[in-house]
Amino acid sequence: MVVDVSLMFILIQSIVVFLILLVISFAVPKLQPLLYMSIFFFYLLYLLSTIIFPFGKKFAKIFEALPDPFAKLLIGSAILFFVSELIAKHMEEAGYGSLAALAHFSVKVAILTLWITQTTTLIEILSTLITK
Repeated sequence: MVVDVSLMFILIQSIVVFLILLVISFAVPKLQPLLYMSIFFFYLLYLLSTIIFPFGKKFAKIFEALPDPFAKLLIGSAILFFVSELIAKHMEEAGYGSLAALAHFSVKVAILTLWITQTTTLIEILSTLITK
């Protein structure tokens, strides 16, 4: 029941943020892009800390039986990719499409570097199996 109440509270907060953005767009149209961007990032940080990260921790506990780094790497990679996609879409809507693509690409490379040690180990195991 606590989860349902907190999710309803976050939904109400989302509606309030939307209404604030509407008021800003009518009251101060020249400052609207700056205020929209700052509210977007504050709200994204809030949602990450209240919903996404706790969900990731609970989800990681489900997969504790898997070898140690894989579940955490999968969940962390998915969260990083999702956040990167949100930010890239936000930047693209603001008119910075090339910068958004570059930022999204750099996050993809960062995710790949997180997996380098596991991939190297897997390649070594596969190569010893193939050569024997």
